[in-house]
Amino acid sequence: MPRIATTGDVNNPKRKGYDFRIDDFLFRSAVGPGREMIIESSDVQANEIDVRQNPEDFTRNVGRMYSRSDFSGGSNLDVAHRRGMSELDTTRFWDSNSLNLFDIDKGNSYEVKLLFTTELEQALDSSDGDNAMAIVGTKIYVSNDETLYVSTDGGDTWSTQSTNLTAGYEIKGLAAHGTDLYIAANNTSSAGEIELFPDGGSSAQKSTAQIFDGIWAVKNEFLVSAGKGLYQYDGATTVGSAIVTLPTGQTWTDVTDAGAVILATASDGRIYSFKDISGTFTAKGQTELSGEIPTCIIENQGQIFYGTKETQSSGSKVIGRLYRASLTVADDLYVLGNNQLIKEWNIDSIDSSPYELIATRDSIYTGIKESGSNSYLWRYYLPTAGIARDLKYGASGIIKGLGIVDEKLLATVQASGVYQETSNYEEEGYLITANADFFTAERKQWVEAQVETPEIASGQTVEVHVTDDIAGITSSTHTSWDKVINAQSGTGTVIAQVDKISRYGAMKVVLKSQGASTAPEVNSIAYRALARPELVVVQIPVNISDRVERPFRKPFNVKNLGETIYQSLKDKEGTPVTLEIYDPAEVIRGVVESIQYPIQGNPNIGSVTHYAIITVRGTRQEIYGTVTSGNAPGINAYGIMRFG
Repeated sequence: MPRIATTGDVNNPKRKGYDFRIDDFLFRSAVGPGREMIIESSDVQANEIDVRQNPEDFTRNVGRMYSRSDFSGGSNLDVAHRRGMSELDTTRFWDSNSLNLFDIDKGNSYEVKLLFTTELEQALDSSDGDNAMAIVGTKIYVSNDETLYVSTDGGDTWSTQSTNLTAGYEIKGLAAHGTDLYIAANNTSSAGEIELFPDGGSSAQKSTAQIFDGIWAVKNEFLVSAGKGLYQYDGATTVGSAIVTLPTGQTWTDVTDAGAVILATASDGRIYSFKDISGTFTAKGQTELSGEIPTCIIENQGQIFYGTKETQSSGSKVIGRLYRASLTVADDLYVLGNNQLIKEWNIDSIDSSPYELIATRDSIYTGIKESGSNSYLWRYYLPTAGIARDLKYGASGIIKGLGIVDEKLLATVQASGVYQETSNYEEEGYLITANADFFTAERKQWVEAQVETPEIASGQTVEVHVTDDIAGITSSTHTSWDKVINAQSGTGTVIAQVDKISRYGAMKVVLKSQGASTAPEVNSIAYRALARPELVVVQIPVNISDRVERPFRKPFNVKNLGETIYQSLKDKEGTPVTLEIYDPAEVIRGVVESIQYPIQGNPNIGSVTHYAIITVRGTRQEIYGTVTSGNAPGINAYGIMRFG
């Protein structure tokens, strides 16, 4: 029996008269009048399943739309379409900077807005960074080593506040109690004191019993720390014995009133619980963290929030985390349960841990150092459990003090100063969506991006960028971002054509205000895609005669060649194969559906008298670095190519 040629036998199959291969075997077609080769794209629209999760992911007459008009679910969502997603995921995104995503004006539609800038109001140069903040009535106090600063106009101007602290004593903690301010200070080595600074009066020394390094007002009394000891202090008398003494070398980091108990965090990796029993704070349990040190803690509306840090063994990186938990009681012991990680900050060579927390009616704020030039507030929005980057500070330092005056946030940035929120908008902010793929691994033709905005004032800009790289969302400056919309005036919906082919698609919207007192806003963004017709059915008339025809060569016959070809094709029926067509260039990976029974052709039409039609169903593959669909003449999105 004759042998069928293989790709190993022939250097240039197309030049030698072969039209296609199945796996390694080479074949000639019998294309001619009345017997064409057909490459038919399957109608992907007929097989679409409606998997939308919200009204904004909808199917149009052609293609699918990924649209968002609410981002209050917060950041850190990398893929928009995943099985088992929660309803809140439909309002989440990947990342943002300098945008207000949570404040929804009553009676108005949701709008993405730029945040306000911050400005330095009072420089601080503390050697140890203990820049505490306390608000007493209309006065704001901030410490800086031995100096106490005060502002009486909401943080606009500051002056030095005289105290009666012993010379050389540095302020380590501030606590507001009614109209009074309490100060904890020490000389860093051998002595300390607590000072009372009554509103309108002069400070007076209250206690010198320990080397005090922290003070917190709780349940109408105080807890004060001195090294490894935590003490109860009634504001008038000297401190007594320590409630809890930590191991040598450990210190207390924060205290909060959690309602039923007081919670205190310590550097030994534990959160301690204390209960007021007849005026005496008594230890009532502890929660141990694994490999993390709690740095700050706060209670809000029955939930406990705490920050931690984890120093890697190399010491070059400190990972910061923010948790949410609930207070549980068993056997009269109070511990934290249902601990849930909200956010992790993992930044090379930077201590990105939260050190201070502040609560409002609907939000929790914490400060994070993120780079060598900027620190940020992060906002956790209670109604949606979403978190996003908030105010930006033009300084790089740990945020050690937070306060709110007249609905404006103030922060002390270590080794920099006191920063106050202004009434001018940031010059630029961005939002990056999650990657969308509509629950399918199929490559898509992304065709349209759009943004809806209220009126854009002169000098302001709304940009929309798109990416087809799944890693594009990881950086706002990723090289894969392409700007497709640059809206500088008008109002309503702006639509732009896009031509990208990929499984995933993501958008970045950029708002620019030029630092003015007004700023552009965005109501919604959307990205539309069509499914690629990469599922195809190929029908090829195959030469199964004994006659061999080659370009520019005399034809000849090989006995039983046609029968050998036919049987080899029959052996492939129902099996997975790789089909490569040389003209037009196509590579299809799929299954041989059928081999038609040999057909006797009309010898007066063409030279081939025996042929069989092979049918292959599969998906287009990449050839020479490019997907092979759409390059041949006569093909359209869902059409049929005929050759011959």
